[in-house]
Amino acid sequence: MIKSCFVCLATLFLSFYSFSIDTLQVEKDIYNKINSYRAKIGKSKLAYAPQNVQSCRKHSISMGTSVKLQHVESLSEVNALAEIIQINYTLGRTEIETAQDVLDIFIESASHKKIIESNYKEISVGVFITTDDDIWVTVRFY
Repeated sequence: MIKSCFVCLATLFLSFYSFSIDTLQVEKDIYNKINSYRAKIGKSKLAYAPQNVQSCRKHSISMGTSVKLQHVESLSEVNALAEIIQINYTLGRTEIETAQDVLDIFIESASHKKIIESNYKEISVGVFITTDDDIWVTVRFY
């Protein structure tokens, strides 16, 4: 009986509790996670390019609303040298956990890892989180 009541209370609590993720904080945390990873392997810190963030966000929104993972047609259109994109269906419980999940998935891909480890100077990050808590990420390197 006590165990049954505990399960009911836990279920009730979780149904009212919503994990709220701050998109801007996730963007900052992804930036910081990428730079922390680069520091561990002896690479220089990438400067943040705020002038390009809106373009990254728009691309993430476009991917999320069309439910289609795709790169831009031409990097020169967005003044970037490289781009990595991702959809993550397992949104972390916090911004920092979400950012770590994004980095881990990028590092598992040889081509994405190579871009992160390359000698770029700047980075921009744009995130879009759907109502289903899917996270669409665009990271561009300059």
